[in-house]
Amino acid sequence: MPIESHRAHTGLLLAALGLLFGSAAQAGPVACPSQDLPTFAQAFADSPELQQAFTQSPLIEQRPVYDDQGREVTTWHKLTGDNRSLLALLSPKAQAQAGLQTRWEGQTLVVHDALGDVVQAFVFEQGACWQLVRIEQWSMDGLLDQKAPVAETAMQRQQRKADLFLGYGGREQYLLTGYFFELGQSILLDAARHGSAKAAVQAVSLGYSGMAPELKPGEAEELLLPYAQTDADAAVMLSMYYCDPAGDGAICQNPAQAEATIMQALRKLDSGMLYDTLGDALANNRWGTRDEDRAVACYQQALQRGYLPSLSSLTWRTRKGQLPATQVQCLENPGQQQG
Repeated sequence: MPIESHRAHTGLLLAALGLLFGSAAQAGPVACPSQDLPTFAQAFADSPELQQAFTQSPLIEQRPVYDDQGREVTTWHKLTGDNRSLLALLSPKAQAQAGLQTRWEGQTLVVHDALGDVVQAFVFEQGACWQLVRIEQWSMDGLLDQKAPVAETAMQRQQRKADLFLGYGGREQYLLTGYFFELGQSILLDAARHGSAKAAVQAVSLGYSGMAPELKPGEAEELLLPYAQTDADAAVMLSMYYCDPAGDGAICQNPAQAEATIMQALRKLDSGMLYDTLGDALANNRWGTRDEDRAVACYQQALQRGYLPSLSSLTWRTRKGQLPATQVQCLENPGQQQG
């Protein structure tokens, strides 16, 4: 090859190599889009390049499962390879198409629907830039399917789903603990409005507990009133609400309505719990009337119906020699209880 041709060929080769290595140098490491986590997550959501650069490997996936003893626990799994399908719900477009919402819990982005059918959490940690380190799958469908009772109704399944979320929340060891209580209450509120007395009572209890959001003014009465003459728990909870709507343990605010709720329920239900509630009110002057003799008679009626919590109240009083006077009855007019 002539010298001139050889020099020309070598020059072209060096130029090509220069372009090649120059491009690689220019590409370099992927730049961190933002140190602000929501801004970073917005860019990360739709960028395969950012997802590849700022996803920990192996990525950890957490799932709820039953252990060998049938207890609700979680398992962690190391994921390798292409995990892009697991990140699909980060996309605002995918969220909109599926009717999903998002919320931040510290450094965790939660993608969810209103009633807990979809709950997926993306856990980020900060180093030189943000990095996705774990995905938490919190759909309870698998657990619900494994222990589904025969002929279970949709309402009963909703109740079990709420109980699962509340059970995980009650351990106070997960990043989404607060959200689990809020979500459990939302599921119960929905079930209460679709015919579940048990869900109504539980939702109101959560509102008083401080673990879930307080109910709106008057909402407890709205939830409980439809069930107060057919469900003893609902009647007792409604009576408590009339006495103490704020849940602060103050003097009974509406004793007449609190008493009427229990007496109306007793006309329909032969419930030991209702007799016990009446006994406590009479023994402690809760509704403006103290009558120890009637209280003891009410505790006796409750115990006869198998309501064992009345035993301690009755035992304490009988040890003091406090027996009901002859002919004293719990209900002043026995005919008013027709159950």
